[in-house]
Amino acid sequence: MYVCRKSDTKLVCFVTTTGEVTINENGLTSVSAMEFSGLEEGWSTALGFELLNLTGMEVETPEDYSGDTYKLLEDGNGGYVWQRA
Repeated sequence: MYVCRKSDTKLVCFVTTTGEVTINENGLTSVSAMEFSGLEEGWSTALGFELLNLTGMEVETPEDYSGDTYKLLEDGNGGYVWQRA
């Protein structure tokens, strides 16, 4: 699972469990994600976004998840917890 979130607020804008994505100062790039292909310029490190690679971790997306409705926060034990925004 890859999660793109705003660095300062931890507000999640994108989640994929179907492939891989990368991030840089130009945007979020789909490597093999089913949700989009190519470059999403709105989600870049230059605009304050970060990418978490949660592959292999036990982090389930909330059933009612949609973009900009949840924050993904560090739980202090090396894991993450979802919090409604």
